Amino acid sequence: MIQIENLSKIYQTKEKVVKGVDNVSLTINAGEIFGIVGYSGAGKSSLIRCLNLLERPTSGKILIEQVNLMNLRGKALREARLKIGMIFQHFHLISQKTVFENIEFALRAAKTPSDQMKNRVTELLEMVGLADKHNVYPTQLSGGQKQRVGIARALANNPSILLCDEATSALDPNTTTSILQLLKKINRELNITIVLITHEMDVVKEICDRMAIMQDGKVVESGSVYDMFSAPTTELTKEFISSVVSMDVPEEIMAKCTGHLVKITFKGEVAGEGIISNTVQKFNVKGNFLHGLIEYIQEKPLGIFLMELQGETDEIEQALDYMSMQAVDVEVIRHGN
Repeated sequence: MIQIENLSKIYQTKEKVVKGVDNVSLTINAGEIFGIVGYSGAGKSSLIRCLNLLERPTSGKILIEQVNLMNLRGKALREARLKIGMIFQHFHLISQKTVFENIEFALRAAKTPSDQMKNRVTELLEMVGLADKHNVYPTQLSGGQKQRVGIARALANNPSILLCDEATSALDPNTTTSILQLLKKINRELNITIVLITHEMDVVKEICDRMAIMQDGKVVESGSVYDMFSAPTTELTKEFISSVVSMDVPEEIMAKCTGHLVKITFKGEVAGEGIISNTVQKFNVKGNFLHGLIEYIQEKPLGIFLMELQGETDEIEQALDYMSMQAVDVEVIRHGN
């Protein structure tokens, strides 16, 4: 478990003081994939670099399995860092060394016995799908392959935590998907806690269990990915989610709607039930679908529909009450004329 308590990182420039991380507190559970989302300058990179003390926080605590890294120095800190692997956006491979030598470098830094290195590197390359690339140099690899080498290197010393700093933002969509699948496999098979920072909500939706949204160095909202997608509470979270789950309807269509404009959200197993059709049959209302989709988040369905309801006001109110009683979230966006 990672516990971040009242963490702050202040940068002093000639002109001003900048709060990169501003009094952040978070708990990241062992074995989960936790996403930290924010626009450029939100403080997410500063936060993740503080977690292994690549940047030393100005104040606060970072507890990993109840040990406060802020109290460690020298050898004790180096040993603690061995259990925290890190994957970078731009790979940071040594171009003059082969794939094998790049991974071996991490083992040498940790003073791994020489007779164990070859087997360990071979094992790691098989894990990341590069078993045939031992003697290849980084310049001969694609972006996705370079990142796989970076992941293998980060796993070299059997870390319990893997920090991913925009690990997919330099990759094309197909390669991003394959890297996310690899990270998910590593998380499940090795039970490694993964902390992933990104500005891409697609990444979070694909693999994260829980997430936090950052702005101006602060955490503005956090929770399970499913809950935040289904019921975001801040405008910033809604803005991020709209980039993945868009409910935009052309203005000319909206202008023609004279009835109640309603947003209906189905969660979990309810998303597969015929609640809307049952409602229309049960009450004297007419339903006109304007937009709808079903997303799968954490392998659970989330259905979101925008529709126009027409009919007498009391019938519409009864219909809305009925849907609410069926474990459906109903929000009236605009009342009818």
